[in-house]
Amino acid sequence: MRVEVQTAMGRPGRRWPETYLYGGLFAAAITAFCLARLLGQRLGPASDLMAIAGDATCGWSWLLVRALFQPPRSQRAVWPLILVLTLVAIGAALRASVDLATPLSRMALNLGGLISSAMLVMATLEPLKGLSPRTPRSERRFRLAFTTGYGALLVVAVLWANGAPPAPWTPAIKPVCALAALVGMGAAIAYRRRHPLEPARAARQAPLPANAEDLAQAIRRLMADEALYAQPNLRVADLARRLGEPEYKITQCVTGPLGFPNFSQMTNYFRIEEAKRRLSDPACDHLPILTLSYDCGFGSIGPFNRAFKAQTGMTPQALRKGHRRTA
Repeated sequence: MRVEVQTAMGRPGRRWPETYLYGGLFAAAITAFCLARLLGQRLGPASDLMAIAGDATCGWSWLLVRALFQPPRSQRAVWPLILVLTLVAIGAALRASVDLATPLSRMALNLGGLISSAMLVMATLEPLKGLSPRTPRSERRFRLAFTTGYGALLVVAVLWANGAPPAPWTPAIKPVCALAALVGMGAAIAYRRRHPLEPARAARQAPLPANAEDLAQAIRRLMADEALYAQPNLRVADLARRLGEPEYKITQCVTGPLGFPNFSQMTNYFRIEEAKRRLSDPACDHLPILTLSYDCGFGSIGPFNRAFKAQTGMTPQALRKGHRRTA
């Protein structure tokens, strides 16, 4: 049975409070981990509390990565949080245990290690789950860079450091990696706030129309061949009138066979493709980028620049300069 919980603030798409929540818990766990590693028992009675808090680093990092890379939903499964709290409880119980040689303690220790390892692997792979052929280039690069950095830290802090021969610098390896992870997570949160993910679409309630494939091809023909995207403020209703179909069928085909998250992103896709063609054409070099944005259907330069960079990973100016250099 699936158990779900409302996201922070109870609003679909408002993911940033959740990333801030788990980001704060992750930062607190990293701080506790570093203090416990570097100061040991010199903290007195607080040493065990610091160690327990530091044991949750893997769990909070996994939840933070999920919040960064999963599309916002109005409801959120609660089992990952329960799993992390279970990991914290196991760590606390083991540190309070007098005899760790008992079968129960040994099983709990192995279970905690298994859960921690699984969370690290899931956090490494989480960004890759959202990749698709239609993922914008900037989002793709962000996900690949995050996975590469996260994986590199795991290689150093876990695969290489665990069991390494004693050396003066050995105790500092994991705290340094932990601080690097904290900086990287902070940068990822800042990036995601500037480039939020689209909210997840609700499960489709109605089946696709019988003529969905034909209708999808008709939509593509209007957009690609007849350049309907160049019409400013293009709406679903405009396509519906041209094709003589209800608006809901147009929307179903856009998010179904055509594979776009929504009508607006489909329109921007065709607009940006045309803009790329013109920016690469020497015959259009005399046209200002503002004029090109208007010709492609954008109402102002700001939305054009943002949509262009999201789809191509670069600004219109950079694309034009690149083609001029290679011409």
